[in-house]
Amino acid sequence: MLADEITADLRAIRSRSVQLAMKSGSPVALPLASKGVSYGSIRAMPNGTIDTARVRGVDADLRVRPFFAEGREFSIRAFSVGAFNNEMGLQSPDPVLCAASAVQGATVQVTPAGLRLDPATDRIARPPLCSPAEDKDGDGDGVLNEIDPALVDHMEFYLLNYFKPGSGRTSERSERGKNLLRVVGCTGCHVADLVVLQDRRVADVETQFDPARGIFNRLYATASTSFHGVDDGADYPQLIPNRERFLVRNIYTDFRRHDLGPAFHERRYDGTLITEFMTEPLWGVGTTAPYGHDGRSINLEEVILRHGGEAQRSRESFAALGDNEQRQILDFLNTLILFPPDDTASNLHPGNPATNLPQEPAEHGSINLGALFQIPSEGAE
Repeated sequence: MLADEITADLRAIRSRSVQLAMKSGSPVALPLASKGVSYGSIRAMPNGTIDTARVRGVDADLRVRPFFAEGREFSIRAFSVGAFNNEMGLQSPDPVLCAASAVQGATVQVTPAGLRLDPATDRIARPPLCSPAEDKDGDGDGVLNEIDPALVDHMEFYLLNYFKPGSGRTSERSERGKNLLRVVGCTGCHVADLVVLQDRRVADVETQFDPARGIFNRLYATASTSFHGVDDGADYPQLIPNRERFLVRNIYTDFRRHDLGPAFHERRYDGTLITEFMTEPLWGVGTTAPYGHDGRSINLEEVILRHGGEAQRSRESFAALGDNEQRQILDFLNTLILFPPDDTASNLHPGNPATNLPQEPAEHGSINLGALFQIPSEGAE
C-alpha cells in the first residue's frame, strides 16, 4: 500500500511538471518526493517529453516495486503466482493477471485486495499459463492448471492482512540506541514511521512485550478491525475496508533503491553487476539473522559495518562510537521482532497466563483472526 501511494504521488508530480512546461513553453524541473522521502527530480520539456536522468532510487516509470531485493515486482498477486510457479512448479491461469497482461487487448483490473493493475502505466507480470495453448508445465507432472484462482485470491488477501512484526522488551539502553540510530544517520534511509492514507486491510494486530498477559515469549497481541458491512442482498453482508489513515510504526525503510558499495553488489550469471537494492525494512530485524539481501552477514554488527557507498558516512559514524553506544543501537534493533502467531496470546484468544500446561493451545493462546469475522449465529470460532 505504501509503495502504491508513493507511486501515485511521484506520477502526479510528473504530470504536473509536464503541464507546467507546456503552459510556460520552457523546461520545468520538479523535486520528486513522497512521504518525506526524496526520489531525485524530474524535468519536463514543453513538447511533453520527460527527462528522468535525475530520478533516484526508482525506475524511470516511477513505479515503486518493493518485492525482491532489487525491487522487481509491485503486486502481491503477481509475486504469489510467480512464487507458486518458480519455487513449486505450480501453475495458475489467474484471470486477473492474464487480463491485465494480455499481449493484445489488455484491460485495467482491480484485484480482490484492491490493487489497480493498469497495463497502460505498468508492466504487469504475465502468469505462466493463461490459455490451453500455453502448455507450460513447470514440474513435468502433466497437470497445467494447478492453483485455482480462488486460492490466489485468498493468498493475496492473507498476505495483505498478515501480522506486522512486533516490539520486544525495551529498556533505557534500547531507547538510547533508538536515538543513536538517528544520530549516526541510519534513519536517513531506514525511515522509522510512514503513513498509509488509505489502508486496504480489514484488520490490524499490535504485538508488544507484555509480561502480565503474554505467555510464550511474554508477548501479547491486540487485534482490531478496520472494515464495515454492506448489505448486498446476499445471506451475509459484504465486508468493506474502511480505507482509513494508518501510521505504520517501526517499518524503517524508504521504499527506494540505494548503492551500498561493492560489499553488497551482486554478480549475475552473465558477469554484470546489480549495484542497487531496496532499503531493507528493519521491523523484525532482531529475529531474522543472517543479514543482507544475500544472507552473508552473520549478525547485526557485521551487516552495519558492511555498508558503504551511499551509507559510507553512517557506517563510519557507527564505527566511531564506543562499544557501549554501539551495543545500545544493537539492543534497540533486537527489540524489532517477528513472532509465532499461533503461540502468541491475544485479545482474540488470551489463553491462561497462570497455566502449567503451556504446550496446550487452549492454554497458551493465539492470534485467531477468524474470530473477528465470525458470524454470531454460527457459534464461536
